[in-house]
Amino acid sequence: MRYTDKKYYMDGRMVKILDLCCDRSSGKRKMDNLILVDGDEGYGKTNVALGCCYYVAWKLKRPFGMANVFFDVKKLTEFAKNTTDQVILWDEAALQGLASDWSTRSQKDLVKLMMVVRKKRHFFIFCIPKFFRLNEYLVLDRSIGLIHVYARHEKELGRFVYFNKKAKEKLYHAWRKTRQRNYRRAYTFHGSFVITEGKVIGEDEYDREKDKAISSVGEKDEVLNKTKAKLLKYQYHTYRFLKENKIAQQKFADYLKISRVAISEWGDIAQKHPDLFQRVVYA
Repeated sequence: MRYTDKKYYMDGRMVKILDLCCDRSSGKRKMDNLILVDGDEGYGKTNVALGCCYYVAWKLKRPFGMANVFFDVKKLTEFAKNTTDQVILWDEAALQGLASDWSTRSQKDLVKLMMVVRKKRHFFIFCIPKFFRLNEYLVLDRSIGLIHVYARHEKELGRFVYFNKKAKEKLYHAWRKTRQRNYRRAYTFHGSFVITEGKVIGEDEYDREKDKAISSVGEKDEVLNKTKAKLLKYQYHTYRFLKENKIAQQKFADYLKISRVAISEWGDIAQKHPDLFQRVVYA
């Protein structure tokens, strides 16, 4: 059927899931919702997410536009913490593989955010390349469902399978055990979707903001790489200083509150990263 004032097609079973989300965060209920969308690049994650977001915004009479779409976790976090009753899309898929420290930096911010904003009654959708890249708390405990987009016969776009909480848990634990992503075994239902990007948000506006985000990631990574290089050099020189002055590594480790093994591994930094020490010569 076709839904919202934009009159785009949506699978009826997916609409029921979204109606449940609306019910959970309307009236006196102080509940939010998180749905994950994963799949290969170019298979339609953003289209599915935009369609779902706009439907929820339309039904709950909430605003939804580019101001609700985020590529940067910090900006998303500030927006979510300082507002209530919003529809929020995080399109990490647009920056797939570009952020070298994604797993350590962004996920910590996301987990902290989702632990403190339950009563804000937001509706979140996170687009990610693969569900298992996310922290277990977000995948199993926090999200109420997972949408996996795919191309039938590797060429027919516009297909998805939906996993409720129980099915999502089976999928995740099967991956942990076998390292296989068997989307065909545990899903709750399957369906199809249509292109909504041009109907919900202008394609030019979306592409412009995505390009800005991609450029900023490159700039941030350059700064982070320089900082990491300085840290590695400091650690290696510290290791050399301890060794040459016969200072016990354990005593220094206790002072820093880290393991002695970690300090001993600093001695391998020059071998692992020779490019950092081209001008440094030790007898």
